[in-house]
Amino acid sequence: MRAQRGAIHGAGWGQVLQDWYVGLFTAATLLTMVFAGTGGAILTPDCADSTCLSSGGYQAVAAGLAVAGVLALALLLRLAGPASGDSARAVWLLAAPADRAVLLRGPLLRMLALGSLVGGVWGLLVGIAAAGGVGDPAVAIGSVVLIGVVGLLVGALLVHLTLWRQGGSLAPASAARGVRDAELARAGQVVGAVTAATIMLDSTALDVLATRSRLARRGRFASRPGAGGALMGVLVHEMRALRRCSGRVILSSGTCVVALVAGVLLGRLIGVLVASAATFLIARAAAGGLRAWLGSPGLRRAVPTPPEAVAAVLALPALVVSVVAAMLSLLGLGLPWWGGVLLGCGALAGLVRSCDPLPPELGLVLTSPVGAIPTGLIMRFVHGPDLALGAGLVLLAAHALELGLVMVLLGPALLAWQLMRPRP
Repeated sequence: MRAQRGAIHGAGWGQVLQDWYVGLFTAATLLTMVFAGTGGAILTPDCADSTCLSSGGYQAVAAGLAVAGVLALALLLRLAGPASGDSARAVWLLAAPADRAVLLRGPLLRMLALGSLVGGVWGLLVGIAAAGGVGDPAVAIGSVVLIGVVGLLVGALLVHLTLWRQGGSLAPASAARGVRDAELARAGQVVGAVTAATIMLDSTALDVLATRSRLARRGRFASRPGAGGALMGVLVHEMRALRRCSGRVILSSGTCVVALVAGVLLGRLIGVLVASAATFLIARAAAGGLRAWLGSPGLRRAVPTPPEAVAAVLALPALVVSVVAAMLSLLGLGLPWWGGVLLGCGALAGLVRSCDPLPPELGLVLTSPVGAIPTGLIMRFVHGPDLALGAGLVLLAAHALELGLVMVLLGPALLAWQLMRPRP
């Protein structure tokens, strides 16, 4: 918002101090809330509880949090810059012979401060998890502070590494001068899309960027004979697309570790729900062709093949990935083997449901402690994952009632119903 005001008038000292105060207060409040919810259970655990971990268990949780934080921060920095600017600044820089090191100094410093702050806060959370296996409170507090400082340094290092990837140099000035035009424009578009989605509560720009990125990763391939008929050609193309995006699928599979930790710490109910959400995210990463097919009515009308048959063929690779991910997420919960089949089919069925178009209006506006929330915005995020979470609840109920064979048939039936139902 201060950047928006800067297009009209310069920010005074009062506005700058107010912005810093709001940012620091928000970060401190969130950190306090997280520590209040987890600090007591980690620093002074009740070992009579069945979910109490050993010292090695807390270290494993801390290591998992550290790896997840580094990967997430590296991905966000790769998308957002740090050498980026709004559309007007980017267009002007692309055509001007001015020194980019001077004109991009502000965005670089802001990204360096933000990356260091995020790394420090995440480091404090990792330190809280690592302190669970320490008996001495003084040593525990010291380890939390030390790991927080390490996180701050890692965040700053990731910013410099991302800048080196953009401009070919670790020095900010040299990297800013060497940043490519495409990188500058792309990062600026991502930042603008995130800003619009945050201020206007509309994720259309993010959807467009995600679609463009997904289409760019598909590449170009020459048409040649020998690939089989229409359905076989679609399957071969989808398998190649899945191989190209295997890195993204593997990165998404890190949520299986989160599901395992949640199941061990918080019980079977929370573990199954987190596993359902994790499987849905992995299915979304692996089913690019299926999402494109279901979201393009013109494409379905152009192909002279039954749309249901094409959708079923495109769903096969994603189904295998989903079932494997679901089985991995349920390893530590003591559930039967058919639970992975039900959860994988339910997650993919939820993904198919999420491809249905929603009304463009925001709908009824509800009042909440955090402000006005449109019901249409809630439906946009719930439409699809609700089916995956429902499959998880059905799994728990079926396991309690010992309905194994029925549930093995229910999962594929649910997926087939979503794939075969008519669409506009």
